[in-house]
Amino acid sequence: MKEITLTFEEINYTFPMVFVKGTGERYFLFGLENDLLKISVKDFYISRFPVTQRLWKHVMGSNPAFSASDNKPVENVSYNEIISDNGFLQKLSVLAKERVSKQLAQTIPVQFRLPSESEWEYAARGGIYCGDYYVYSGSDNIEEVGWYKGNSRDESKDVGLKKSNQLGLHDMSGNIWEWCLDYYHRDTKKIPLDGSPCLEESPERVLRGGCYHNYAAHCTVMKRYEINPDYRDGCIGFRLALSIF
Repeated sequence: MKEITLTFEEINYTFPMVFVKGTGERYFLFGLENDLLKISVKDFYISRFPVTQRLWKHVMGSNPAFSASDNKPVENVSYNEIISDNGFLQKLSVLAKERVSKQLAQTIPVQFRLPSESEWEYAARGGIYCGDYYVYSGSDNIEEVGWYKGNSRDESKDVGLKKSNQLGLHDMSGNIWEWCLDYYHRDTKKIPLDGSPCLEESPERVLRGGCYHNYAAHCTVMKRYEINPDYRDGCIGFRLALSIF
């Protein structure tokens, strides 16, 4: 499968999504050394970058970001704003479904979504290259791949400036935290082993990846964080996912 692009001729802008080959009959090791899960993941697409302010503005008509710049990740957006009826994902699906269906050579409904926590970690670890066991997404040296407290001067940066991971994904360590689809539970045994999101309700949703004002320890591929789905912050954004049926 090849990369697909969301092309918006009206603003002369393309936004790429990368194919992530699943684990097949195998699994990947999710989490920390003393709390590892063997999780299988199906094929899916995930965006090469976090959703940018330019894309958000085109879809939603306004820019909520504190640190305004077209090529920076959109931030200050809540989980509920993203997934609600008439929210970003629904509007994007209407706007881009025909373009994506043509690239996939199929007529099934296209529905953009947030990645599950397992999909996010698998992609951050490099997908089929997850056996490299990098601490950060694409490297053991965060300076190569991420914006964090030590190098960001306490502000978010344009997407794609740092080295990508093995799949060509950028900014999965640092820059901004990213919403995942799951409800958060401290007990990781509640996370499904088939790569799907945890849908057992709780007051909070999952964030992954760390951000520009965090220490390096918060920007690893295994760090989990939780927050209320109505919460907005200048260091929280998201990345797109797309299922393949």
